[in-house]
Amino acid sequence: MKKTVTLLLSGVIGSMVMMSACSKSSKDEAPTGGKVDTSGLKRSKYVFVYTGQGTAAGSYIVTADDVTKGSISSTNNGVETDAYSFIIQNNTIFAQVYGAQGPVTPYRIYSDNGQVGVVGRVVNTFRTGVYGTVNSDFWVGGSDPRGNGVGELFLFDAVNLRLAGKSTTDLKQITGTGDNAVWTGVFQVDNKLYMPFYKFKPGANGSPWDGQYGNLDSSWVAVFSYPGLKFEKVIGDDRTSFIGNWFGMHGLRQIENGDVYAWSTAGAINGVKSKKPSGIVRIKKGTEQFDKSYFFNVEEKIKSKIARGEYIANGKFLLSVYNGVAEDNVSGGRIRMVIADVINQTITEVKGIPEHDQASFRMQVFYEGDGKTIDYVMEDDNKQFYVYVINAETATAVRGLHIQGASNVTSIARLKY
Repeated sequence: MKKTVTLLLSGVIGSMVMMSACSKSSKDEAPTGGKVDTSGLKRSKYVFVYTGQGTAAGSYIVTADDVTKGSISSTNNGVETDAYSFIIQNNTIFAQVYGAQGPVTPYRIYSDNGQVGVVGRVVNTFRTGVYGTVNSDFWVGGSDPRGNGVGELFLFDAVNLRLAGKSTTDLKQITGTGDNAVWTGVFQVDNKLYMPFYKFKPGANGSPWDGQYGNLDSSWVAVFSYPGLKFEKVIGDDRTSFIGNWFGMHGLRQIENGDVYAWSTAGAINGVKSKKPSGIVRIKKGTEQFDKSYFFNVEEKIKSKIARGEYIANGKFLLSVYNGVAEDNVSGGRIRMVIADVINQTITEVKGIPEHDQASFRMQVFYEGDGKTIDYVMEDDNKQFYVYVINAETATAVRGLHIQGASNVTSIARLKY
């Protein structure tokens, strides 16, 4: 398929693109969005967002039918976008620009031949630092609080494509120490939102941040109401360090039995090192407090620190762990991949994936929903991006799809049509 169209994030051009898309679609997709019933949809495509190289520099949304083989490229199958961050809800890709107004543009597969296009209006929010889905029809975005020392949240209606609520929180109220807080993700836990955070020091003359971080030897999670987005309480633990990392959208997950597991790199930021081991802690279902009877000391078990993590199923997580000393920032370093069983407290190295450089900020994965298969995007030492298909039951991986001409991959998902 030839390159479809270049999309600019403006309301007028976006509307023109949508009108063109609808005229080509045999489905008569409503340009204002709507609830997507996927129960009768038999086909799907994997959707990647990546930054190109050289003359193809820019961000592209590119589709593939299969991740186990073949290759894709923006030069013959790509829709250009100005966005960087992407979240999937209601069978829709919400593309977010990491800028002052943080415009959000919705994309879907809108035609029977699998083309991707804009399906509604652009909505301005703010520069979104963390984001996460809630139930099946909404997602929540949070601001980058280092700029003004204020925590802002918004609720996005993924069906009607509009902002459905917002809140503002005094960050010093969250920390209770005079420090400000920077959150590392937003995660649904039952009918609440859990937001892990770490602390940063306010600057002189009213500046919200002086570039220095606070105590790194404890874990904190701020609990917010839903859908009100109101701050309720902080739960903490001092056996490991801060949970997740800035702009990583990882670090905490509720599993099938209702328990919540959270993990910490226990690394260093700006030269400040944590004295605590890298490990995994637990919050038992319905308790809203850390379970003092459980601590999975990953660093002690494998002599390595956790870098990133994503949930698979049945108590198993895909973790990247540093192969040597952890980097003094939230990205970088050499890593290897392991399967962590948090219920049985075991670590199994994944065979078939070579040691490689850690991706910036976020691990790009897609869980296939079968209880064992997770697709992992990695850049090898030849600067080539591939999808590795991982079987969590056997802890083995096979190299699949080649993403040609990429300098960075910022999203992997699958949309039905």
